[in-house]
Amino acid sequence: MHTITIGNAKANVNIAETARELARGLMYIKSLPQDEGILFCYPKPKILSFWMKNTLIPLSIAFINGKGKIVAFRDMNPGSLDSVKSPFPCKWALEMNKGWFDNNNIKVGDTVDYCADKGSKIVIRVVR
Repeated sequence: MHTITIGNAKANVNIAETARELARGLMYIKSLPQDEGILFCYPKPKILSFWMKNTLIPLSIAFINGKGKIVAFRDMNPGSLDSVKSPFPCKWALEMNKGWFDNNNIKVGDTVDYCADKGSKIVIRVVR
């Protein structure tokens, strides 16, 4: 579990980087504490596609492009097989409990600075 900061909001997230982690996401999780989620990290920007097969809780996802700009949010319903895609190539996607971004005043167009070190702290800072 890693700590991220977006603006004034803090969350604990798991990092998904391997093919298995990226494919599994939050499947089979029965509950998620309010400030926990998962950050999907891809080696280069591409159109990202997600579905909710075997996902039991409602989620919101932020798509983040290679320059760190949030380009879209989508709400996703448990068990849905509908594909949710980023509107542009993205390098990161952050899944949180449904409504988390709205509740923390995070908006499309916010610039996200993603910094990762070899320790356990990952910082995502929104610059307005």
